[in-house]
Amino acid sequence: MSNQELEKARAELRSVGADFALLSSGANITYVSHYEVPTEFGALATLAFVPPLVLIGARDHTAVLITPNSYEAPARAQVDGFEVVAYEPVNWFDPVDGRANFLNLLHDTLKAAGVSGAVRLAVEEQTLPFAALQRITETSPQAQLVDATAPLAAARLVKTARELDRLRHAADVNKAGHTELLRQTREAGKNEFDMWAAVINAMEKAAGHPLMVFGELVTGTRCKMVDYPGGPKNVITQPGHLALMDMSPRVDGYWSDTTNTMVIGGVEPTAKQTRYGVAAREAFHAAADMLRPGNQAKDAYFAAEATFERHGLKIGHYAGHQIGVTVNEAPRLVPYDETPIQAGMVFSIEPGAYEGPDGEVGARMEKSVIVHESGPEIICDFEWGF
Repeated sequence: MSNQELEKARAELRSVGADFALLSSGANITYVSHYEVPTEFGALATLAFVPPLVLIGARDHTAVLITPNSYEAPARAQVDGFEVVAYEPVNWFDPVDGRANFLNLLHDTLKAAGVSGAVRLAVEEQTLPFAALQRITETSPQAQLVDATAPLAAARLVKTARELDRLRHAADVNKAGHTELLRQTREAGKNEFDMWAAVINAMEKAAGHPLMVFGELVTGTRCKMVDYPGGPKNVITQPGHLALMDMSPRVDGYWSDTTNTMVIGGVEPTAKQTRYGVAAREAFHAAADMLRPGNQAKDAYFAAEATFERHGLKIGHYAGHQIGVTVNEAPRLVPYDETPIQAGMVFSIEPGAYEGPDGEVGARMEKSVIVHESGPEIICDFEWGF
């Protein structure tokens, strides 16, 4: 089967008149090549001259991944329809000029692909390394640079069948974490660090490998407002307190993003806790119901806002966002986003309301949904805390 994501990107690049694109963001490289670009840290982050890049043709079959040789083996194992070329950024035993190695390889790759003369080359203005830009202008001085941001965002707007499978799998892994959190909160007297470790352990077992994870776990009155990063901290849970966990694991290049709020220790919630928790849950379902073809992104926001207002509460932030090769993708569920909803979009809906600095409680409820003509399909469908 062909690489559908690459073909979608090529079509959108042609629509803006591009002949080639040099992509430099990890998200777009993962999207077009299927290589799960690592989040860099440690020696590899500081010694590699630049992170991986991708050169693709919009009007021909050019598809080249340029990478430090430390990533060459996993890149070759994962890419779909790409040539992989690697440079040596550092050698542990003999001195090498990693900068020159990269620049020479980029020069040779551009020349071999025919990026010369008055071509239109799409680049990502937010992430293109300055050294790469200099080499482009030296190698192809007549090239006209255009921004690749909009066409790649358009390509990623509606997910392919392969992407939906990846997102469902990431959601299943996330569900294992939220199921474990519900188990952890049945009894009070636990350390937040221990609870967090148990959640990560459950997700990594479900995935079968280590995960890159972002998120937070907060308990007690820290739930009264969004205070990122909020936790975990060296805190012992108390019966009757709230626990709120926002969890985002990256699984095989795709993300899941979900939140639940619950009462700790098997204690009946207070009237105020119930008010916030039920309102957040109902706001999620109201927003999800608006994510149907023919509606706009802002319609989901207004549905969530109206639900909170019926409970006498004020919505605390946007109502959600699309998700894919990044956690937070456009369109977003905000009052001004008029993006038409289409079947195949995937949103994480996360309405929340918070009592504020002088209060005690707050709640946010978040799951992901796939948009279908018949209505939304909820994925990562764990048990709500309220």
